[in-house]
Amino acid sequence: MRFKKVLAMVLTSVMLVLALTGCKSDSSVTGSDKTGGNSSTEAKPDADKKGSDSSSSSEEPVKVVVWNQIFEPWNQEFFTEKAEEYNSLGRGYVVEQEFIAGDAWTERMASAQAAGTAPDTYVLSYNNIVSAVRDGLILPLNDLLPKEAFDDLNDNVKDMVSFEDKYWAYPQLVEPSTVLFYRTDLFEQAGITKVPTTWDELIEAGKKLTTNEIFGLSIPDFPSMGWCTWGMQYASSGHLAINDNWDTPLIDQGYIDLANFYKRCYDEGIVPAQALSGYADMKDFGEESVAMKFCGSWGVGQILNDYPELADKFAVAVPPTKDGNQDTILATNGGWTYVIDAKTKVAEGAADYISWLLAEDVETCAEFFELAKFAKAAPRKSVGEYISANSGDSSWAETVNYVSAHAIAEPIYPWDISVAVSLMFENTSLGMMSVEDAAAEAATSIQAIIDNQQLAGTNPKK
Repeated sequence: MRFKKVLAMVLTSVMLVLALTGCKSDSSVTGSDKTGGNSSTEAKPDADKKGSDSSSSSEEPVKVVVWNQIFEPWNQEFFTEKAEEYNSLGRGYVVEQEFIAGDAWTERMASAQAAGTAPDTYVLSYNNIVSAVRDGLILPLNDLLPKEAFDDLNDNVKDMVSFEDKYWAYPQLVEPSTVLFYRTDLFEQAGITKVPTTWDELIEAGKKLTTNEIFGLSIPDFPSMGWCTWGMQYASSGHLAINDNWDTPLIDQGYIDLANFYKRCYDEGIVPAQALSGYADMKDFGEESVAMKFCGSWGVGQILNDYPELADKFAVAVPPTKDGNQDTILATNGGWTYVIDAKTKVAEGAADYISWLLAEDVETCAEFFELAKFAKAAPRKSVGEYISANSGDSSWAETVNYVSAHAIAEPIYPWDISVAVSLMFENTSLGMMSVEDAAAEAATSIQAIIDNQQLAGTNPKK
């Protein structure tokens, strides 16, 4: 009997040790991995990631794979820190982020999508959303993000991320393609006390600012006119170069007026005969070759980073319009969004990260725009209001947000149509054709594009 009691005690002790050992083994978690340009705290192998989206406090967090593009160093640093911050919050998911160079992005993404290994969420430009939807590559977000997240978006941005009554992307930022940069010190020297709001006022200011050393204004180079004038085309005519059904050119008086405006700039001698730098490059302004320049809002960052001596000598204005109306379409918006891959098994986790990063706390979102020197605009109304109240000496922040809120999406019709319009502006500006003949030629070219590419009735947004 005594032997049996001793044996029972020994067996009980062994079972207790085994139980404690098993508990300790189950609680181990893999540490953080920051190699290869990734920002991650890896908690599960890929097989687990693809298997379930459920998570609780007693389980290891579910991995969400994020692909981001490489932009400025500060941009990569910001999103690396944000992923690490998110991973520390214990929301049930952990982000593994990879940064990919833009020139390698298309090939990497296409290969991953073909193999069924695309990231759970990734960045996508606005003008690629519709094609991604039609190709079945991304998920609608209506049931993954709260309604309030979309209600907070500016109305024009809602249109940019929606298709067929569903939201397919959540916006990170918008960049208006056109604002007017001007030298405040040169305005003062020339006795100009009012920022131009009409084309006539702009040309008069350009004449006062033009000297033997400096041109009054820089307008887009002709190749860039195909895209950077979309907003001005709409402001001048009330529409773009083709109707919504994509079956008729719309080269009307508004386009003739805009072509004549560019011609006047050359005729008055306020712009260089040949562009001194590309439209997207602030070099001519930074090197003090021009006193005013049309450029996208990104030009702010170029000035502050590359030409810091001009930091307190420039300002940003709403682009002048034909009649001075600035409560109209003023530009197009470019920029980036986050989307969720159609084949992901962790859609809720991807949505949770997107929500935390872009759709929740206003100050968290505003951090990005502060680092961007307020050269990019917030797509959320609440964030825009916060920035307006907290942008300090960055006087351009309010202008950038205003123009962005009065901007349309970049058109998705074939690029050939925009080339025909830019050629019309070039032929008119250089006196190679009368404006009427140039307009007629543009209309004929666009109709040929419509016919040859069978565009009639194919606009996916209508």
